[in-house]
Amino acid sequence: MRMYSIYLPRLRRFLALCLCLLTVAACSSPFAAHSTSTVPIYSLHNGGNCVQLGNNSNGPYKNVAITGSQYKAHSEPNIAEDPNNSLHLIGGSKYFTNPAKYLFQIGTFVSFDGGCTWTDTGPLPGFPASYITSDISFAFGPDGSVYAGVLFTDNNNISGISVSVSHNGGRTFGNPVTVYEDTSGAIFNDKPWITVDDTHSPYRGNIYVVWSYDNNQPPCGSAIPCVQKLAFSASTDGGASFSPEKIINGSASFCTNPGEGRPSNSLQCDGALGAIPVVEPDGAIVVADAYVDILNNPPKIPTRLLAITSRDGGATWSAPALIAQIHDLPSPFPGQNYRNFSLPTLASDPKSGKLYIAWPDETANGSEIMLATSVDEGQTWSQPTTVNPDTTTANVNHFQPQIAVAPDGVVSISYFSTQADPLIQYIDVYLIQSNNNGISFHTPIRVTLQSWNPLIDEPIDDNGSGFIGDYQGLAADNYFAHPLWNDTITGIQEIFTASIPSLQPNS
Repeated sequence: MRMYSIYLPRLRRFLALCLCLLTVAACSSPFAAHSTSTVPIYSLHNGGNCVQLGNNSNGPYKNVAITGSQYKAHSEPNIAEDPNNSLHLIGGSKYFTNPAKYLFQIGTFVSFDGGCTWTDTGPLPGFPASYITSDISFAFGPDGSVYAGVLFTDNNNISGISVSVSHNGGRTFGNPVTVYEDTSGAIFNDKPWITVDDTHSPYRGNIYVVWSYDNNQPPCGSAIPCVQKLAFSASTDGGASFSPEKIINGSASFCTNPGEGRPSNSLQCDGALGAIPVVEPDGAIVVADAYVDILNNPPKIPTRLLAITSRDGGATWSAPALIAQIHDLPSPFPGQNYRNFSLPTLASDPKSGKLYIAWPDETANGSEIMLATSVDEGQTWSQPTTVNPDTTTANVNHFQPQIAVAPDGVVSISYFSTQADPLIQYIDVYLIQSNNNGISFHTPIRVTLQSWNPLIDEPIDDNGSGFIGDYQGLAADNYFAHPLWNDTITGIQEIFTASIPSLQPNS
């Protein structure tokens, strides 16, 4: 049960009246401005001082520093919200022990007051001290358990995927359960993502993990040829064990990229990167990924975004559907050192099942945030549209989007942007929302209090590129959106969040 104050019913009626009066003005353009009317502010019961309901155009918003421990840098965060308690948030990121040598482990942090205060619980337990753990994602189970999926490697021959479980809301995690492990050095397992069926389907409680299953190592990228298959595994016993890995990328007429040892007439979609699974309201699983040029970095063949669907708990899968062919970001941007990937972000409306996918796309004026939607569980997709309104300022970059759909259907997208810096080098976080199913978006909200310099305390990856993460985090409920990002305003690379009062649905 949501933990709100006794004033909430009156607030809902008040907000509904305000929204009715403002409906015509608010949605008269694709990028309608938020109202500036004064709305009484209420705090969520048991929430901290950063969670206040009111007019969400009234900034600035408190930027809450989460990390600040003994670790030298933190980046690439992720966040999830308890569907039964919107004050309960779990997050994690890379905790760097040696940024110059790109050495790190995954650490976690938890909040029980809506993101106003956090407990840093440190690195996930159960891994050898010499191992690297990376690419954290979270999901809540129907019983309140928290699941954390990561990759692990000894930086030699061992590479695997594991899931750790917390039965106390993320205060502590148990030792990891291996989903898949290769000890031969022939496979590198990359970018896992986890989800749980929280519906009332026959598969309720199932845990699903997808990842890139990369053959012919060392890892893909930097002109090292290999094949990146899309792997899947499921747990039906609360994460105690996982099914054998299954390759699910499928084949399609548009999957013709060359690859190491790949027959010239192959149509296998085995260039998967950044796969994300979501569960539809009827229990169907939809996985979207980027089908990339695995022989060249930066790519010479445009990336295509694909989606596949399973309606039987992952036993069988549809053929890949083409979402869009995109214009890949330059890596790095001109004048910068940090790496870029055009990775997608995927979310499902928990009531209607409408799917939303966003990604960064390069244009003549810089990079923009694009959006496509599906109403048939990923089999067909709308034409892409541009989300951010700043599309004409030369060389401004909008990138690393994250998307979340609240239970009431409001769509939130957070992203990095250089638009506030006259030199278009420093970065800010923006949040943009739609309360009409993604048809139009309101004016973006600047989340960060000041632009931050990506060169400060910058880890250097194995290829010599700076690292500010390949993605950031976002969670949303009916009242707040919680972007999560890495920032350097304190002089080191740390993780920050904010609680942004959300739009309400159109009546």
